[in-house]
Amino acid sequence: MEANKYYKYIDFMRLLSCISVLLYHLGLLNGGYLAVCIFFVLSGYLSCVSAFKREKFSIFSYYYNKLLRIYVPVVIFAFITVAIISLFPSINWFNLKPEVRSVIFGYNNFWQLNANLDYFARHSTSPFIHLWYISILLQFELVFPFLYIILHKLGSKFNKLVPCIISTTISIAACLYFFVSCTKTNIMTIYYGTFFRSFSFLFGISFGFINSYYGSVISKKINNKIINKLLLIVCIALSLYLLVFIKFDSRYFSLAMIIITIITCVLIDYSISNCNDKLSFFDKTVKQLSSISYEIYLFQYPIIFLFQYININYTMKIVLILILTIVVSYIFNFCLNNKNKKIKIIQYLCLTIILLVASFGVYKYIISKDHTKEMQLLEKQLAENEKMIDKSNEKYLELIKQEEMDWNKVLDEYEKGEAKLGEIVNKLPIVGIGDSVMLGAVQTLHSRFPNGYFDAKVSRTDWEANPILKDLINKNILGDSIIIGLGTNGGCTNSCKTEIMKTCGNRKVFWINTTNYDYINNDLNVLSKKYENLHVIDWKSASSGHKEYFVSDGIHLTSSGRRAYTDTIYNSIYQVYLSEYNKKKQEALQEHENRLKNKITFYGNQVLLNAFNYIQEEFQDSKFIVDKKLDYKRIKLEITKSIDNKSLTNKIIFVVDSTIGITLNEYKELFGLCDVCELYILSTDKSISEELEKLGIKNIKVLKFYEEIWKNKNYLSSDGIHLSKEGNKALSTFIKEKIQ
Repeated sequence: MEANKYYKYIDFMRLLSCISVLLYHLGLLNGGYLAVCIFFVLSGYLSCVSAFKREKFSIFSYYYNKLLRIYVPVVIFAFITVAIISLFPSINWFNLKPEVRSVIFGYNNFWQLNANLDYFARHSTSPFIHLWYISILLQFELVFPFLYIILHKLGSKFNKLVPCIISTTISIAACLYFFVSCTKTNIMTIYYGTFFRSFSFLFGISFGFINSYYGSVISKKINNKIINKLLLIVCIALSLYLLVFIKFDSRYFSLAMIIITIITCVLIDYSISNCNDKLSFFDKTVKQLSSISYEIYLFQYPIIFLFQYININYTMKIVLILILTIVVSYIFNFCLNNKNKKIKIIQYLCLTIILLVASFGVYKYIISKDHTKEMQLLEKQLAENEKMIDKSNEKYLELIKQEEMDWNKVLDEYEKGEAKLGEIVNKLPIVGIGDSVMLGAVQTLHSRFPNGYFDAKVSRTDWEANPILKDLINKNILGDSIIIGLGTNGGCTNSCKTEIMKTCGNRKVFWINTTNYDYINNDLNVLSKKYENLHVIDWKSASSGHKEYFVSDGIHLTSSGRRAYTDTIYNSIYQVYLSEYNKKKQEALQEHENRLKNKITFYGNQVLLNAFNYIQEEFQDSKFIVDKKLDYKRIKLEITKSIDNKSLTNKIIFVVDSTIGITLNEYKELFGLCDVCELYILSTDKSISEELEKLGIKNIKVLKFYEEIWKNKNYLSSDGIHLSKEGNKALSTFIKEKIQ
């Protein structure tokens, strides 16, 4: 690269990367995270070509320049951020001490990895979620001088082709290592890992050697302006496609990072052969914005972090973030890098203010508490709770399986019992008290009820029934079921019948009506309404129209009449026993259904995980779906599975905090899946709770535990996010009270 030439495409790539990352952090660009690969390639390339420009490369001089350009700004920026955030008492930056320390000493990427922070979740609890990149960059810059010196000496001693081949080979090997690791290793380990990300930086170094020794390679080989332009358009279009459409969870994640790294190398090669002496207005704008790209990267996320606590229109928020980021970045860059002597006084004045603010940040950093040990204990407790959840769910599945087996056994017994009910009725030790009508049918009655006892006599009336019953009781003969076949010779008074029923007690009484006295039948019907255990056998209706059942008097029975008489008695008794049997069966079904209705499924993230051991004590027979990274997709999957296998419980409780990241529309979709359930939403986030309550859905109840937290500050641990021991106990009690 020639010193006096302006390589506008280099600045264009730097600016494109900066904007892409900013839009990604704002949630407006799916693949903006890929732009960091462009940063790494440019860093490796520019470090290499700037080293080539020096007549004598000095490690000390190199480190000094990087110290001023990269390290000093990030340290000042870090303490400015601490100072400003400390002015907002509502913001609890729990990890301030260890996180700032990791930034200062250049290991923030490893710290975030150890703290299980997810860059792709755009974590809302830290303003430094993006500084993993700066730490990896500083780590690369520490190694670069030694790598450069070795490769450069090989080129000087042997052949300039040697360092190019070696650096390219190492780059390809690192690229393959990254690609293979993506199929086996956790995505955040890949994304934050220095060695995993080295391939982009190494490709930049490799192209730095190639271009420094041989100049533009691709443009020379393709000595055609139209084809070169077409290649440029294809590269830019492909880059934009990747930045717009390739999400972090895409299966093309690793391939996209490799492709955009290679595209950056091609664009660098193109920029070398297309440099400018004169700058257009557009070129000047790009150059100016590109010159503050590092500052834009530094300040964008803390500004986004602060704006999440400001409740304004979304579009207005985005506009203000963009404007504020550019303005703050420009002022910061001006204070540290201004070379215009005419405005040095303004620069020094602004720099003094910045350093004072940073000093206040240093003070706040020093006095802040390090909660690392406390968090480690919490993590340990959460890990133990996760094991408890696994055991609890195993126990729940075993319980459900056993309940299902028991219930199937009960159903099977009921089915068998109903099939045997006729046999049971046949074997009943029935006692019959009757007149000549029953006497005539005694033989058929004995045949149907072989264990029965029948006392029938000609011309017997109702008045004689009570003494007979008392005598049978004294002889211990009277069983549970009694047939009374009296009335054809005249009835007795209501008081007489009342005495009969009193003597019978709680036994089942089957009283046969008559074919000749309607008033007696009417009295029986009235009496049956008074006594639940009295069942009228409607022989009159059953025999109506059947002259063949009777002899000439229309009362006494023929042989076919005796069979019909006996069948009518049997069927009536059977129906009563069947009704009782079905009632017991229905009660068992209802009891089973009530048990199912009272089953509860809990869905929750960290807040439920933290309080699990207390909640589980109160809800031992419940199912728990708990994950620190629980999201909409996981909940929908679990609910759908429960619907498919018919295990969806009647009560579903969401116990979540603000990190759940479920939108209002996603909540609505989940509610639609569970429209037959009782839904309870307990969120520690007031805003989402209020939005859900406004929906006014009948089967949803919002549990406002955040109000309890406001009343009792000791419910929160020192991080202001997780619940304390008292808070977890209170949460468990709160849920129990509200659900009951």
